[in-house]
Amino acid sequence: MTRHGKNCTAGAVYSYHEGGGDTAASGYGTQRVRLGRDAIKDFDCCCLSLQPCRDPVVTPDGFLYEREAIVAYLLHQKTKIARETKGGSGHCG
Repeated sequence: MTRHGKNCTAGAVYSYHEGGGDTAASGYGTQRVRLGRDAIKDFDCCCLSLQPCRDPVVTPDGFLYEREAIVAYLLHQKTKIARETKGGSGHCG
């Protein structure tokens, strides 16, 4: 088995030192920062607004949304798409 060089990151296997340097350089935080209170929504909160649902709707995959938030999101997307197609469609005739 060969020894690793200090900057030899082309191989499939990292040494402990090489892996630690890549983790620090990537800016990936600690588990405490990644899983902070603001990263986890409450059980009864909408996936779009992150507020407790008054009129909940559940998808087949189990995601919880508020009906009003879904309608507002769809209207926002519809106007956004209309602006994009009207302004810079590039179609002839």
